[in-house]
Amino acid sequence: MSSRDPDYATRLTRRACVSSIEIERHQLMHKSHSLAAAAAIVAISALALAACSSGGEAAPSGSGEPATGDPIVVGALSGLTFFPEAPQAVQAVFDDYNAAGGLNGQPIEYTVYDDKTDPAASATAAQDALSSGAVALVGGSSLLDCAVNHTTWEENGIVSIQGTGVDPYCFATPNIAPTNTGPFFDTFATLYYGSETLGFDNICAVMVPDEAASKAAYEQAIAAWGDATGKELAYLDTSLVRGQASYAGNVSNLKSQDCDAIYMNEVGDAVIALLGEASNQGISLPFLVLTSCYSDQFAASAAYSGDIYLPAEWAPYGDTSIEGVQEWADTMDGHGVPKTSFSQGGYLAAEYFIDILESIDGDVTRESFTAAAQGMTEEIPSPMAQAPYIFGAGEFHQPNNTAYPVVLRGGTSEWESLGPLLEGDDLGWVYTTVPAS
Repeated sequence: MSSRDPDYATRLTRRACVSSIEIERHQLMHKSHSLAAAAAIVAISALALAACSSGGEAAPSGSGEPATGDPIVVGALSGLTFFPEAPQAVQAVFDDYNAAGGLNGQPIEYTVYDDKTDPAASATAAQDALSSGAVALVGGSSLLDCAVNHTTWEENGIVSIQGTGVDPYCFATPNIAPTNTGPFFDTFATLYYGSETLGFDNICAVMVPDEAASKAAYEQAIAAWGDATGKELAYLDTSLVRGQASYAGNVSNLKSQDCDAIYMNEVGDAVIALLGEASNQGISLPFLVLTSCYSDQFAASAAYSGDIYLPAEWAPYGDTSIEGVQEWADTMDGHGVPKTSFSQGGYLAAEYFIDILESIDGDVTRESFTAAAQGMTEEIPSPMAQAPYIFGAGEFHQPNNTAYPVVLRGGTSEWESLGPLLEGDDLGWVYTTVPAS
């Protein structure tokens, strides 16, 4: 995961120092594995106990005792109605870090400000975060935070490591570097997989265009797919609005088209509502959706007879053979956080923050953290993210442009990993920034 933590065992050891209960739980979760795996668990547990008793190596920058010094204040803006898991995952990582000693005894104090998906509330929340003395913003997940507040972050010299960047300004401004790929690369990736791997020739789309910048960004993504494949959408409906009461008209229009798959760019609950209407009207076509639908809750609620495909922005969360996924899952389970793609983003944002934090010489301030983030020249390896992370200098940032195809087969309730990894640079993805305002 991190260039400052040499291997998985060391990171698990640091977490294990929090309590022996966590060690026992980790062993029980793996008790059915092979003898070799069991031996590895015993070795890791022994290493954990040794490190805890020595009070040193389990928490490189702390004492192994709970941090009680002056707090390092961190904030986040999130639309908690849509994205509650990302900041919950951040808090879980920070709780473990603080319990293991924090940064030389300094705990991280984390406050989440709900922007209520309302521009005025978001602007107020931004001022509240700044007034708190936050040194950085970590794990934010919002439909409009970046658009509303990016100039505020720039003017106040603070950086944001988004857990889930959504609007185009998350990927087009200098003080924000999300952990995720975002809905625009997701759009490119799911369309590319649909046409080039699954062989769909007539993809129809129903979309929420939102405001002008998002509309332009989605248009760029669709154009990039067209340039890379020579294909175009068979039908495009941009009449969706967030929270609309009925999708009957949209589905009726789709039925009159020659579609062999349907793309939709909405969040999970809206997709489920449209799927329900599609079922009512006798449609069972495959759907191509975005990572926002990638959760067990969606899989349990979809009840759709057709296949549903999406591009996972991080390693498929059910595939614990991928480095880092098991540790993430254990952390989420240990803190009661739902295992979703959003909690993956929050977890990674917190890990990246800690990595940058530990690189600072001297006092941790807003100025020193911003300088450390924007001065990064080396990437942070991150197998679970499938791509390394770097903030660094630059007018915009999209460190992650990979996706892993997964599918929810019709009539089932479990996601299936498909692979192989889709890498934007190899597929012809070219990110064109939307002019900031």
